[in-house]
Amino acid sequence: MTDLTSPPSPLREITQPFRDLIHAPRALWAVNLSYMLEGFAYFGTLTYLAMYFNQIVGLSDKHAGWMVGALTSGITFSMLIFGSRVDAWGLRRTLIVAICLMFLGRVLLALTPGLGLTGGSLGSSMNLTALGGILLIVSGFGMYQPAIYAGTRQITTAATSGMAFAMLYAVNNLGGWLPSFMSPVRRAFGMNGAIGFYAFTTLLGLTLLISLLTRKTLEKATAEAKAAATPQTETERAAAQDARDTKAAEDHARRVPVHLWVCLSLLVLLVVLVPSWKGRELLWGVEALCVAAFFLLPSGKRKGILRWLANHPLGDLKFFAFIFALIPVQTLFAYNWLVIPQYVARAFAHSTVGQNFEVAANLNALLIFILCPIVAALSVRTKVYNMMIAGTAVMAAPAFILSLGPTVWGLFAYILVLSIGEAMWQPRFLQYAAEIAPEGRTGAYMGVAQFPWFLTKMLVPIYSGIALARWCPEKGPQATGTMWFFFGCLACVSTVVLILAKGWLGKDFKTQA
Repeated sequence: MTDLTSPPSPLREITQPFRDLIHAPRALWAVNLSYMLEGFAYFGTLTYLAMYFNQIVGLSDKHAGWMVGALTSGITFSMLIFGSRVDAWGLRRTLIVAICLMFLGRVLLALTPGLGLTGGSLGSSMNLTALGGILLIVSGFGMYQPAIYAGTRQITTAATSGMAFAMLYAVNNLGGWLPSFMSPVRRAFGMNGAIGFYAFTTLLGLTLLISLLTRKTLEKATAEAKAAATPQTETERAAAQDARDTKAAEDHARRVPVHLWVCLSLLVLLVVLVPSWKGRELLWGVEALCVAAFFLLPSGKRKGILRWLANHPLGDLKFFAFIFALIPVQTLFAYNWLVIPQYVARAFAHSTVGQNFEVAANLNALLIFILCPIVAALSVRTKVYNMMIAGTAVMAAPAFILSLGPTVWGLFAYILVLSIGEAMWQPRFLQYAAEIAPEGRTGAYMGVAQFPWFLTKMLVPIYSGIALARWCPEKGPQATGTMWFFFGCLACVSTVVLILAKGWLGKDFKTQA
């Protein structure tokens, strides 16, 4: 007989989440397999994209960078538009449509060089055709990632959700590390051949998803998850229904919050106040047209738009403040492809590390795959908000190691500690965004939660190149320590804001542990 008074076993505390996850439904494993294969295809394609547009399409380095930005920023923007598709279509249908779009986009990228089109400029037929492939990928991914996280919430229980979200984040990073072994394929078939291989992988992922995530499998997993969370007594069921009815009535009567009006006003003023540049008059015209169209709509339509704004995820002030507070620390993610490769290649130019900069650039993905489940198991009983504070602090701290100057031990210490911090807070943030969402709106919340990441990917390129040119040029004296000191100070802002706002943001935090 078990001694109920004995203290819990630390080993059991760590291993129990893994046991729970192993016995999770097949639907959850299907979602994880799909996300790993998509991580392989997405990050693999991204690795070659700038060189593809530069060497094959014939664009300059500057314009090739713009095309890469069209993919990375476009995906996050696409989530804002298509993230709610899973709420309307359901998990299985949304994933199938999304993967089909991404498959077609990668096929188009792979075939473009062989179509006999002319390149050399942004308006060339070859570039526009390749851009069509990017838009297909962007549209598909905008549905795909919110659906993956909404599906994980849908088919997990309280015992498995924390580890499930950590594993989901980990396997995607494992997929992102695997392109490190694609050099033989690229050398044999060229960059477009390698992208064609990623298109084949996408098709393989679609086939496996359809066969593993059947309607029956998904329905069974959903029913089991609901049974674990459904109130057992009639009184509790009635109370839950009353709460849903009250919430629906409140949603119908809610007004657009002040902070959203302020943001909309700032967007209008931004266009009015910016210095003169080509296209500003066009934006003025678009803004005026939108305002005029709104007031010309029938009264019922206007009320519908205002109700949509009032119930938009960003209308939740705490959710709004929480996700925007994370922008400073998220800048460290963007440095992984905007700064780290050039920094390692230039600051360590005369060493083995600098000549093989791909190792340092991709090491984070492998570490995240290893660390995420371990950190999740060790912190399974830790409050999510406290993990967010600790994780952002740990992630920001190693930038100050690099501020001491470029050393090999400092570089790998930076990558290791950064990865530990990322493993502490990033999966928990995604879990929080999924679980804070009202019933039936998980996809919408997951899409909106990516909006600060969209802003980060738009803002960081504005100063990252300037910072490299000033403190880490390819030729001339370098002062990389100063660059990383500023990067570290900026990242620390997230931790400071979370600490100062803990009494407000942390109060009644829905996802406690």
